[in-house]
Amino acid sequence: MLLAALDHDDPERRAALDHAETCLACRRLLERGASVLSMIDAQRIDMNVDRRLKARILASIDRLEAEQTGSRWEPHALGIGAFLSVVLALAERGARVGFFPGHAWLCFMWQLLAALLSLLGVSVWIRGWAWRLAPLRLAVVTMGGALIGQLWLSVRCPTHDAPLHVFSFHVTGVLVVALLGYLVARVTKPSVRSE
Repeated sequence: MLLAALDHDDPERRAALDHAETCLACRRLLERGASVLSMIDAQRIDMNVDRRLKARILASIDRLEAEQTGSRWEPHALGIGAFLSVVLALAERGARVGFFPGHAWLCFMWQLLAALLSLLGVSVWIRGWAWRLAPLRLAVVTMGGALIGQLWLSVRCPTHDAPLHVFSFHVTGVLVVALLGYLVARVTKPSVRSE
């Protein structure tokens, strides 16, 4: 219903309509909204809706859309990401023996930085995208960044040739960063739009 209130040239309206051409769920949602609007128009009743109530309804719709769209490919992508992390760890083929916990924070910080850069890059590419995401989708984005961080650690980490260290901190770091992305999306409420 919000799209109907936007100008025809509004970029948000054009982007939503372009997306609806390829997304069956969004197309159905738009068709339902058009049906509701035509029913309201047929009633010929003037109705003033409180702005706060309207904002809460729109926020609920945003959350519902995010939950519905975040359930197709994301679990597979997370599984593939975890598998790639293990493959990268096995590719190290190190001979050094040891756990080296002193380097753990450095490794985790590199992976976290890569995940944040990945998140920032996607957010710049699609304005506000990251905060409207379903939790699994945000976990995929952060895991992708953490995998890039793991690749960087194969050069940067002074103990990258110690298999116990790589599996304990590099692989676990990828999983922890993905979990952080998931939790951030779960905790962060979508921004409330007033109109």
